[in-house]
This record gives sequence, C-alpha cells and structure tokens, in this order.
Amino acid sequence: KNYLMPIIVESAKTTPEDKIGVLKMGADDFISKPFDINEVLARVEAQLRRYKAFSSSKTNSNNKLTHKNLTLDIDSRQVQVNGININLTVREFDILELLISNPNKVFTRANLFEAVWKDEFIGDYNTVNVHISNLRAKISKIDKENEYIQTVWGIGFKLKSE
Repeated sequence: KNYLMPIIVESAKTTPEDKIGVLKMGADDFISKPFDINEVLARVEAQLRRYKAFSSSKTNSNNKLTHKNLTLDIDSRQVQVNGININLTVREFDILELLISNPNKVFTRANLFEAVWKDEFIGDYNTVNVHISNLRAKISKIDKENEYIQTVWGIGFKLKSE
C-alpha cells in the first residue's frame, strides 16, 4: 500500500552473500565498487521511473485513512476531526498514521519512537508520552465524545476501537 523511495546500495563488498543480504533487507538494487557513473545514473533513472509509476497510480485512489470522526489525508498530510482541520506536528501526524494504519496492533513506546523518530530507543518514555498527550488534546478539543488513542497499561498505545 505504501510506496517507498527506492534504495540503491553501493558497496565494495562483492560476494553473492553480501549482495543477496542487502537485497533481502529491502534494497532495490546493488552496485559494486568501482562503478561506472553512467551505469549508476541509468540504474537511478530506472528505479525512479518505477517509483513514479507506482506512486502516481496510488494517488488515483482515495489516499485517506478514517477512524470514527477523524480523517487523515496521507498525500496532503492534513487531519480533520468532525470536518475541522487540526494542526499536527510531523511527529504527531506520523504517530496517528501509524496507529490508524495498524488498528489492532499495540505499540510499545519503543516501537513508536523507532518508527516515528527513526532512531534507536534508549528509554526516553517522556518524549513519546508528551506527543501522545498533545495529540489527544488536539483531537479532544474538537471531538470530546470519542477517544482515539487507548493506553494499554504496561505495554503502550493502540487505536481505540469502540
């Protein structure tokens, strides 16, 4: 469903195991050093053609996630509650998108931190808690009737289903 920017790895490691390992980890292409710059350019252009083709076909669909009275537009990165725009920070938006995209999954604070901040979690619970708290406050200012983020005691957070 989500189309990510292509990843091309260039490395001096040239064993088949190295190449296969990198591709299995999610790389789209592998270029061994030394390389010809024209080959690199051609490979980048090929990957971007595919990326653009997949991305444009995606935008034809309705790229919105909804939950209760909340609508999250992935393309414009706008969030509406009861039809009213709410201003979220990049991190708040990413947390909300992650929760709505995985409605039954419970995320630990470490899961959320690593997914949203793209960094190793070193036990900074407060950072995640503050962002969750701000997100809840912004949503509840408009929709006091519904709870959107559920605390799962001793574990973390999930999308509140009912």
